[in-house]
Amino acid sequence: MLRCVVSLLLALAALAGTPAAAQLPSASVIHVSLVAEPESIAPGQEFWVAVRFQMEKGWHIYWINPGDSGSPPSVQWRLPAGFQAGELRWPHPERLVTKYSTDYGYAGQMLLLAPLRPPPGLAPGGQAELAGTVKWVVCREVCIPGKTDVALSLPVRRTAPLRSSALFDEARKRIPQPAPDGWRVRARTEKDVFVLSIETGQPIARAEFFPLEEQQIENAAPQPAAALPRGVRLRLKKSGQLLKPLPNLRGVIVFPPGKAYVIDAPVTGAATKKSG
Repeated sequence: MLRCVVSLLLALAALAGTPAAAQLPSASVIHVSLVAEPESIAPGQEFWVAVRFQMEKGWHIYWINPGDSGSPPSVQWRLPAGFQAGELRWPHPERLVTKYSTDYGYAGQMLLLAPLRPPPGLAPGGQAELAGTVKWVVCREVCIPGKTDVALSLPVRRTAPLRSSALFDEARKRIPQPAPDGWRVRARTEKDVFVLSIETGQPIARAEFFPLEEQQIENAAPQPAAALPRGVRLRLKKSGQLLKPLPNLRGVIVFPPGKAYVIDAPVTGAATKKSG
């Protein structure tokens, strides 16, 4: 329901207050391209590519869970025969507050990484033509859907040097890692809040939680943090759309200055509140 209300408000704003922006082509505020980490590839050797989003100031795109509005980008690959594409690697998002919504997404520049593996029998000496269709929604006070075809060509060698680039190295730092085995992660339900405790082995004063699924917490609500002797505790206001008990609270926890981890916290305590 909240997503519908926010979308309606955005549409009304486009019609009543900003007609020029509503008709603005998406390509004028965002540039989308396909980039590769290596300069050449080799048979059977995995390599990395990324869909690169570059947005004008004030505009943003969305994470897997977009928050109050919007939808995440999608990529439909068109690859040579025998090539395999791995799972997209999403960087941890930012909390983006607009007049009408609180969203989870990216401003400025974002790289959506993916590993690709050519077949072992790929013949050296030619070019590998990589392509895909990318769809997105880019927003400010209004939202504009966009779609484009991206492509690049890489030479195929017998062996390809293993190299990294600063651009890809920085992008990898933002990809959430699995929570270490030694951590203790749990959540407790208390009336209108989830109390999320994460024990990492040392006190942590600040953290931010991004749920992987929609309608679990109020996206705009503050997340008060308290340092524990061996970690941190967050109080997360429950979403008004959450109508039944939640067995697990799954999401990404981000610690300053930007280290992110995927967590899955079992929820214990009283039954979840009912709306209305």
